[in-house]
Amino acid sequence: MIQVSINNEPKELEAGSTVTQMLQALGYDNQWLGVAINTNFIGKAAHDQTIIKEGDKIDILSPVQGG
Repeated sequence: MIQVSINNEPKELEAGSTVTQMLQALGYDNQWLGVAINTNFIGKAAHDQTIIKEGDKIDILSPVQGG
């Protein structure tokens, strides 16, 4: 297990988890989510290849409608 921060809350994830696996483990199934790791945006195409590391600060963002 590794320790990370997700939306400023401490969480544990399986070592070697990808962004896709993290989202599934946390119950997110919205395809419109944005993910940033250590303030770097991770595009949806890279979710399966991006491995989360110990101490990463992850932000999961949902789109906001406005005008």
